[in-house]
Amino acid sequence: MLIPFTAHGLDVIIEIDGLESRLKDNVLAYLSVEREKGRDTLNEARLRLLHDRAEMEIHAALRPFGYFKPTLSASMQKTEQGFQLAYSVQPGPPVKLAAVDFQILGEGADDPLVESRFPLAAGDVLDQTRYEQAKQTLLANTIARGYLDARYIRHRLEVDLQRYRATLSLHLDTGMRLRFGEVRINQDVMNPEFLARYVSFNTGDPFSQEALLTLQGDLIDSEYFKQVEVVTRRDEREGSQVPIDVNLKANKRNRYRIGLGYSTDMGPRLTLDWKNRRRGRNGHRMRSELQIAQPLSSLSSEYIIPLERPTVDYVSLGASLEHFNSDTHQGNRALLSAIHSVSLDRGWRRSLGLEYSYEDFKVGDQEDSSRLLVPSVGWLRIKSDGKTLIQRGKRLEFRIEGATESLLSSTSYLQLYATGKFIQALGEGDWRLLSRLELGATWADELEELPPSKRFFAGGDNTVRGFGYQDLGPRDENDEVIGGRYLAIGSLELDRHISGKWSGALFVDAGNAFDADYDAETAYGVGFGVRWRSPVGPVRFDIASGSDGDERQLRLHVVVGPEL
Repeated sequence: MLIPFTAHGLDVIIEIDGLESRLKDNVLAYLSVEREKGRDTLNEARLRLLHDRAEMEIHAALRPFGYFKPTLSASMQKTEQGFQLAYSVQPGPPVKLAAVDFQILGEGADDPLVESRFPLAAGDVLDQTRYEQAKQTLLANTIARGYLDARYIRHRLEVDLQRYRATLSLHLDTGMRLRFGEVRINQDVMNPEFLARYVSFNTGDPFSQEALLTLQGDLIDSEYFKQVEVVTRRDEREGSQVPIDVNLKANKRNRYRIGLGYSTDMGPRLTLDWKNRRRGRNGHRMRSELQIAQPLSSLSSEYIIPLERPTVDYVSLGASLEHFNSDTHQGNRALLSAIHSVSLDRGWRRSLGLEYSYEDFKVGDQEDSSRLLVPSVGWLRIKSDGKTLIQRGKRLEFRIEGATESLLSSTSYLQLYATGKFIQALGEGDWRLLSRLELGATWADELEELPPSKRFFAGGDNTVRGFGYQDLGPRDENDEVIGGRYLAIGSLELDRHISGKWSGALFVDAGNAFDADYDAETAYGVGFGVRWRSPVGPVRFDIASGSDGDERQLRLHVVVGPEL
């Protein structure tokens, strides 16, 4: 291992042989000559003094890993450029633990959730860094379980260099497990009875640090408050009960936001957004958004009413006006909706919805209008490792909806839709595989009676690249895309980190929207692209070659947005 640096114009090289990487790293951390590299005070005399210290420092650096009897040779040579310092180290045999006396005392001794075994056992190498970390983790986990008075009444580590062995004695007294006392929520903007719904525990329940962190996180995520402080008042403890103070500072009631965006599907996009974080004192919220883009402009508003479990259960009332002006269809749509959304086990969210819409449209040479009263049920699950560059994640969505002509609708239909996207790191994480599958099916007597918003189209940034937005699907006798009953799209993408925030990708997309004729051509998009991790999400630049039967075209796709 060679580490060059310059001191007063002299090149100095440090060479360390005989040690594995973690031992080398610790030796370098201990070496004074390594710490002083580049300083103006480092001259030849100082360098020799630091070199003389190196043997003592190498011994000290190896002891935490159990190596107490290393052998080493050191040399310092003057070269034409400066100096070369060489250290050849044989760490020797490590000290092993001959005996481990680990005991749990107090109430926690009978608690199955308190760790009853210590990670180090007789016969293990004495790794002091592992010992200190395990000791701290054990104490922190015990305190988090509610044993706030937990402490080590004995912690002794002895090394016998004559017998070349070590003994460990560690006794943890958990004390009494404390319980939650009164929860006092200090604020003046919300109904106290409503905020009490965020508290998932009762007075007298066993104390849990995790429950307090969940409470704090839920209140922050609510956006009602800009500051949330949860304080365990051990100074006011009564018996085993500890009161909890929750100190809240209100957020601004209104938030305004202006956004500019661009994608090759939508072109330039302007978004104006207003959110009222608190409508009254019972947690109601409201949001309105105006979006202006060439193929789709909309004005929408949503009113949210939290229910008994406000973090996972709410009703949303919505209204929107939409104007379509794409290459495939034009028209307007007015929509009223009501949705009940609730979180289920294993990260799933279920939504029960009812919407009523009126849509006038032109698609191909057809001009018509429709009225639909549509009940629906959907399930959504999004899970990822939470990293800026996702190494493992997935998004799953399923939806069933329909309408009947006998109930305030101009036609009858039933539609199923499912989509999944998966991200998986390969090897050390520089490579990732991204896969996507999208399926849809509609049962209706006459497709022409369905408005374009209920038909399937393909092509564009997020379906089959190499084609324009909604350029794929069944066509009429004038060769204009009119949408289909069925949708089947798949995609595979191989992503490789290049440098910093940049990655490269190769991909292939395949699929189409179909009608009853399954002999329709499957379209393919093959290409490459680059990715840049921006503060607002990944920016994707793709060049794709699209092939639909005998026709082939080249297209640039630019998209900004989350990967899942």
